[in-house]
Amino acid sequence: MTDSIIETAPENSLTVFRTLIADLDLSHFTDPQLYDLGAIASESAEGLCHGLLCLSEGLENSEILPPEGVTQVSAYLKASGHLLPALFELSEKAGIALATEKLLA
Repeated sequence: MTDSIIETAPENSLTVFRTLIADLDLSHFTDPQLYDLGAIASESAEGLCHGLLCLSEGLENSEILPPEGVTQVSAYLKASGHLLPALFELSEKAGIALATEKLLA
């Protein structure tokens, strides 16, 4: 599925990761599972956004990070950059799957 995408156009890791998440099949989930998945994904994305905002405000206020903190913050930012698109994609897929199920019922 995603092999053709990777072969046809060189993409960055964010695009590849989001595409892989978008290709997940959620049809085997029950309605309560889909509601939970959508809610958890949205809440997690919001929490990550708040963390990034807090970090950004700290940096804007010239708060200095210790040298070991820079590596930790860098890892957090990189993970957040990959997780945010995936979480939004999961939330969207859960909502679409729920709407599709309701239309077919």
